[in-house]
Amino acid sequence: MSHAAPSRDAPTSSTDLEAGRTLSIGEFTHDPTLNLSEARIILSKSLEARQKRLLEHNPHATPEEQRNAIKETDTLYKTREYLDLFAVFKQMNDAEDAERVINNYSMGMERFERSQLGSLVPSCADEAKALIPSLERKVEVGEVSEEDLDGLCKELSKIKRNTQLNA
Repeated sequence: MSHAAPSRDAPTSSTDLEAGRTLSIGEFTHDPTLNLSEARIILSKSLEARQKRLLEHNPHATPEEQRNAIKETDTLYKTREYLDLFAVFKQMNDAEDAERVINNYSMGMERFERSQLGSLVPSCADEAKALIPSLERKVEVGEVSEEDLDGLCKELSKIKRNTQLNA
């Protein structure tokens, strides 16, 4: 007796996804990605918009009522704390500058790799290749220029230094 064909594809095992020397992130390859700074800014703006809507509906809300109205779950709290700690570029203009630099240098890079560069902000090409192994392979096969990768890292490091000086 034969069995009916499954109505959907079997889920991909998490072991099939890998961000190693060969970037293998399956169906997510072409999806938009964010670096930690961008995620932090979007989350902050979303929470500000919620708070603003609350105040429009209830202008006399106490600070405690405002906090409670946002319904900050434990997950949201931990996510905010993580992003506040690890996001390199806290201000929108700094994050935009970093994104502009990454886009100028990122020929041959996947979205995931560009987001990782924006989150990790390596200081040189060697550090970038160590932190993002798929870039090492791309440099070896000539998909990404070592000089361009190093230039990108130097430019990101400058933006990072300027943000630290202005903090």
